[in-house]
This record gives sequence, C-alpha cells and structure tokens, in this order.
Amino acid sequence: MKKYTIPKFSFLYRFAVYFIFMIIVPIFCFWWIYEKVLNLYYAESTLDTQQIYLENSLSMLDSSLDAVSNMLIALKGNAEIINYLDDSSYKNRMSYGAFRDIASFCEELYQVTPYLTSLKIYSDSSLVLYAPPFAGIEDMHLEKASAAAVESAGIQEIVWRVDPSDTGFPVLYGYQKIYTSSYLKCIGYIEIQLSPELFKGYFELVSSLSDDPQAVWTLYQGSMPIYTTAILKKEPVSIEKQESGYEFSIWEDTYKNCIEIPELGLRVVRSGHLSDRIIASANNVPSLFISVIIMLLLVLFSMFFSKVALLSKRILDFSSFIRGADPEDLLPFRPKRASTGKKDEMDTLINAYNALIREKSSLISTVRKMELLSKEARYQALQAQIHPHFIYGTLESIRMTALQNKDRESADMIFSLAALIRYSISISPKAVTLREELQIASHYLKIQKLRFDDRIDYEFQIDEGLLELELPSFIIQPILENAVVYGVSQTLLHCALTVEARRTGQAVCLSVANTGSLIEPERLTEVNALLAGEIPRESFQGKSNGLALYNIGERLAIFFNGRASIRLALEENRTVTRITIENDPAGEAGKEEGEEREHVSDTDRG
Repeated sequence: MKKYTIPKFSFLYRFAVYFIFMIIVPIFCFWWIYEKVLNLYYAESTLDTQQIYLENSLSMLDSSLDAVSNMLIALKGNAEIINYLDDSSYKNRMSYGAFRDIASFCEELYQVTPYLTSLKIYSDSSLVLYAPPFAGIEDMHLEKASAAAVESAGIQEIVWRVDPSDTGFPVLYGYQKIYTSSYLKCIGYIEIQLSPELFKGYFELVSSLSDDPQAVWTLYQGSMPIYTTAILKKEPVSIEKQESGYEFSIWEDTYKNCIEIPELGLRVVRSGHLSDRIIASANNVPSLFISVIIMLLLVLFSMFFSKVALLSKRILDFSSFIRGADPEDLLPFRPKRASTGKKDEMDTLINAYNALIREKSSLISTVRKMELLSKEARYQALQAQIHPHFIYGTLESIRMTALQNKDRESADMIFSLAALIRYSISISPKAVTLREELQIASHYLKIQKLRFDDRIDYEFQIDEGLLELELPSFIIQPILENAVVYGVSQTLLHCALTVEARRTGQAVCLSVANTGSLIEPERLTEVNALLAGEIPRESFQGKSNGLALYNIGERLAIFFNGRASIRLALEENRTVTRITIENDPAGEAGKEEGEEREHVSDTDRG
C-alpha cells in the first residue's frame, strides 16, 4: 500500500506550517515568558522575606554581644580588680583574700555569660601576681593592626577580633581597656574569648529559616571569606562586595542575600541558584493552571489538525484519481475510506462527480447521432458562406447603434474588430507598408486594452522614415497576439507592450517587447533553433507560438530574399521578438536625408 505523504505547498502543508509558527511556537514562547515573569515575582517576594528573616536573626548575636558588654562593664567596675592593678594603691596586692575574691567573681561571669570560654586581664604592673585570670602584657599576642586598634580604643569601646578555628566556625575575641577609678590612667586590658558555638548556633538558626536547603552560607571579614558551607555542598557564588540587601539574576540563575554585622566588621552572605529554591506549593498554582490550559489547547488543536489532515487526504486522493483518469473512459470514484454515515461537502462533491460520469454514458449515443447531423449542417454552411460585405454592414449597424446609445467604447471596439476582419480577409501576397501594419496593430491593441483594462499599456516607438517600408501583410499583429496570449494573459501584474521600428546602419530592426510572463530559457533556445533552421519543423514539439513565428520568418525570408530574420530574446525582464532586415538599399540614403529622426511615442491609455 502506498504511503501517504504531504505534498509540498499543498493546503495541508501550508496549514501545518501556519499551525506551527502561528500557534505552537507563540504558545510556547508566551508560556516560557510567563514562567520567567512568574519566577521573577516569586524570587523577589521570597528573597525579600528571607532578607527580613536574616535581619531579624541578628538579634541572637546582639543578645550574646550585649551579655559580653555587660560582663566587661562588671569587670571594669569591680573595685578589687582596679585596686589590684593600680600601682598607686597601697593595698597588699599579694593578698590571697583579694585574689580569691577576684577569681570567684570571674567564675561567676563564666556561668552567666553565654559562649564565654576564656577571660584574661593583661597588665604591665610589676606588683601584680600573674595567675589566672591575670597575665603579663607581653602574653597578649596581637597583630600590629589589632594591637593599634586596641591601643587607640576609647574608654567604652570594645575591639573585636575574629579568628578561624579547627572546627570550621570562627572564634570571636573582644578587648577593652581598664582604667583607674578616676579614668585618668589605663591600668590593664581585658580579653574575652567566645566559643565557635556562637556562630554555629547562629548558622543553624538562619539555615532553619531558609527556604533553600541547597543555599551556600559564607561569612566575610572585609573581602575575605573566613567561613563557608560550600566545602560540604558546592562552590559559592563569586562575591566581591555587597551591602545589606538582596539581588538575583534569572539569566544567570543566581541569587544573594547579605546582612552586615557592623560591630564585628562581618558580613553574612547567603547565595545559591534560583532553580534550587523550593517555592511554596500555593505559588505553583497559577503556573500549573496555565500549564493545564495550554496542554488542553494543544490537544484541541491537534484534534482539529487531524480533521483537517483527513479532509486534505481525501481531496488529494480525489484529485489524483481525476489527474490519472483516461479522458476517453472516465470511471466513477470510489474512496478508500469507509463511510461513517455522516455526509459532508466532500461526499457531495464525489457524488456529483459520479452522477456526472453515469450521465455521460447515456449521453454518448445521443452525441454521436448529433455529430452525424452536424457534419451535414457544417458542410451546407461552408457551401453558403456569408458574404464579407454582409459582415461589414452588420458590424457597422451595431457600431452606429452603439454611437446612438452614446456607448463610445463599444463603438470603438466594433470599429477595430471590423478593421481586423477586413484586413485578415483581404490578406494577399502583395506587399503592404509599415504604416498599414501599425494601423491594424493599433486596432488589435485597442481591443486588448478594452479587454485587460489597467493590466496592459502599449507604446509605439517608430522612426517616421520607415513608415513607407514595404512588408509582407499580417506580420506585426500575430507577434502582438503571441505577446498577449503568452505574456499578458499569464500574469495578473501590469504589463507594458512596446512596438519599435528603428534603423541601425544599413539594417532595419522591428521589435515587439512585453513585460508579462517571461519565456522560459529552455523554450527560448528551442524556438530560436527552429527559427534558425537548426531543427526541422516536423520534429518541433510544443505550443503553436513557435510555429506562428516560423511562418512569419519564412514569409520574410522569401519577401526579402533571405535578408530578413526573426529571433526571440530576454532583455531587461522583457520578452522581445525582433525582426532584422539586413542590407537595406535605402539605408544610406535614409541617413543622408535626415539625421534627426523622431521616434513617435503613441501610448494609448484607453
């Protein structure tokens, strides 16, 4: 069984192309845009919410830092510690009771201060017993920048330092000066160390508030990362500097949340990929709803397309059957598709065709009988041809009637038709002038102008010195008829006909050009080969236009003793039929009689 294929440029083919590019492609484009816009809205909304959660999470760190601040205030205000460190005090600094009270006070601070792991008091006094929590100033190992910051700190200012640790979470150190009771002299430095559990608890808190379990958390000190969860999950998104807030990029599939901890000089950055975020199910409802609608529309469109494809297949089957049928023996069409009982327009067309074929067989015998009778009638009609004068008289009567009815256009058309009939009936071997040929050509073009209206314009470009040139009769009109039949009538576009007669040296050139449907190059070569005598007339296959030109060429060759030829050409989007008459004896005389010849341009617009 022959496989059904869709012919290119058929109705079904064009419908399929329109269906894909005007329905399917726009639907998926709008769907994709909708999803991007929806994700943009969701991303901005959820990131804004996450930013608020992150900013609120700072309260945990703030409470711990407030506890440290209160602890430092208590240490700085403790009279025993001040007296113990002050060189100007006359108390016994080696008193065991004073040292025991200070140690007991510090132990209590460990109990009430969260995450406190170390407390040290540095001094440079030679009278102090350096035992925990006291230590010599030379044991306070600080980098130059940190030492300078501590040295230049104010009375109430706390200097923070963040160092990495083996656990991965950073360790927080705090430094503050101790002054005498009168705040006239700095007598020591307090150093407290907070456990890495502080930041561990903080990151556990913010991670539990996050809507993206795949997010990467990074802690920056300045521009350097000192902690990141990317070691365990994925590489963090590159971040150079970002202030508090959020930003995202749908095209790069990234997002960032950032909060600053100004007291510690730290920044917490949450980064990740938008595609990894978990959006609440309620936010998926619009997207799912639109997706269901689109899928339903695609199903309906597919069902509609299948119906159109079935109709197209039936039409193609019917047209293929008609093209392959024998005109002499037409048969009824029996579709392969079984009838479902539902009749449509295609069934009506097939039934009408089959009824016509059935009627044909009953009419054949009647037609054959009529042919026998018509042969005798045609013979009698040929024996008694209507006299030409009767035709001229009848046409003239019709023309006068049209003029009386003020129908000038019909009168002109009848006049031109009568002139054509009179000229064609009076064809003889005698020569006619170019002027007479152009007159009959003008009548013919006037009729065609009335027929085609604005689709055709014509123009005569004639050297007046050639109007008395003698030619065989009925030369130009058949060429014009070829131009109208094979050029003008084969297109709906505007066409221009140009009739030209000019002298070139001792040769005369007559040409008819049209801008209608152009002759095919293969056909052009074949016709020119016939006109040049390269192939015999009996072997020439094709339309009658080549044979008509061949007849004109033979008559010209006989009339001018072989000095005339006719050819077809394609020039500047025009099909040109050109007659060339060589070695014109009057050529040189024509040059001397007048070098200023006018070309008559007679463009008839109706």
